[in-house]
Amino acid sequence: MDVGGNLRFVSHSAEQTADLGCGLGRVLKPGDIICLEGDLGAGKTCLARGIARGLGVDAASVSSPTFVLAQEYPGRLKVYHLDLYRLTSSDEVEDAGLDEYIWGGGVAIIEWPEVYTPLREHDRLVVKIMYGPGELCRELVFIPHGERYRRLLEEMRTC
Repeated sequence: MDVGGNLRFVSHSAEQTADLGCGLGRVLKPGDIICLEGDLGAGKTCLARGIARGLGVDAASVSSPTFVLAQEYPGRLKVYHLDLYRLTSSDEVEDAGLDEYIWGGGVAIIEWPEVYTPLREHDRLVVKIMYGPGELCRELVFIPHGERYRRLLEEMRTC
């Protein structure tokens, strides 16, 4: 469903969330940045796993990078999965070298992106994941920042 230029989905299971991510992963290109926002346990890593699957990565190998900060996966494109939850500033992101993944030319999937303020100035796709009614239900709102991501959502609408 459309909400302004945004795209909204309701997922009723972790599998549905991962399948939605897989569809997104199939249309991603080098340099794309996907920012995942949501509370703990909302399904950010589940969606990231699906995106990676859509990029040709074995989904079983995708795990939350909370304690290692970044995971790199080979697929149709390189996938950089970052988790900034434990960081408190853009300086910490850069000191850890994580900015090199973000601008690295693969697909960057970033959980807890709010801490890295330079992202606010760049084109990206933000996906907000919120708890819905019921234990497994989630509402996902895809918010495009930039023409590339507006076109990407148009592609998703036609799939």
